[in-house]
Amino acid sequence: MITVHNGTTATKAYKDSLNVLMQEVFGFSFEPWHNRNFWNQDYESFSISDGDTMLANISAYKMKLLINGEVKEYIQLGAVATKEGYRNKGLSREIMEYIMVKYSHTPKFLFGGDSVINFYPKFGFKPVAERQPFLPCTLAPMGSLEKLHVDDPRVEDYLSHRTQFSKVFDCSNAYPVHWFHIMGMNAEHLYEIPALDVMLVAYKNGEALVLQDVVAKRPMRLEAILPYLDFEGVSRIDFGFNPDWLGLDYETKPFKIEDSTLFVTEDFGASKNHIVPFFIRT
Repeated sequence: MITVHNGTTATKAYKDSLNVLMQEVFGFSFEPWHNRNFWNQDYESFSISDGDTMLANISAYKMKLLINGEVKEYIQLGAVATKEGYRNKGLSREIMEYIMVKYSHTPKFLFGGDSVINFYPKFGFKPVAERQPFLPCTLAPMGSLEKLHVDDPRVEDYLSHRTQFSKVFDCSNAYPVHWFHIMGMNAEHLYEIPALDVMLVAYKNGEALVLQDVVAKRPMRLEAILPYLDFEGVSRIDFGFNPDWLGLDYETKPFKIEDSTLFVTEDFGASKNHIVPFFIRT
């Protein structure tokens, strides 16, 4: 039997069983995210269990995507996991069929690994390519960034007051997902430019400065941010989002994360030169 819960209905026991499965399959837990009450009604968990043991799960996030300046409702699927010993028994297929019926009129997308590259097309998904925005540049910093700790109240203030979004491709209701990424691998990459009311998530990768996210409370241009980027040996900026709102002439290049392919049931209808922002991926 398939059980469905969102952040308002899931019990502690259900969350615990979900976290055990996530830890076993992916090596991470939602527990810190759950403890801060970021799981809301937009994120649903569809699971099959045996007693208190969760055997399989697929989660669905109801997203309000901003595409070419228009709001479009999509479902993003994620946390697709089956407990070892119960794989190849049709559990994921059963859950996927249930979701496809429940949200038959809502387009969907997801990121799937190479091991399941042939699974999702059976449900109408097709692989599509992304392109990452980048900007060749040489930094000449005149100021400096202020490092932020993930528990600093200013981080919450920035995320809850984000007002600038891409018109090319973005999501207006991904606040809980932003927190998931910031609390995880990006906790050490948080910076603030107090004079500009801007928070950055940034790190060096070879000669590239990777700007995973820029959170601004007011209209902003990249030229105002550049003098504060005190990173050495940078020849280009790679963006983890679509930076059209920063008022720059950027280029794009083919992009694909290893062992991860973007699948959609319905074309986004956006410019082909876009990326699904890192911080809205589930």
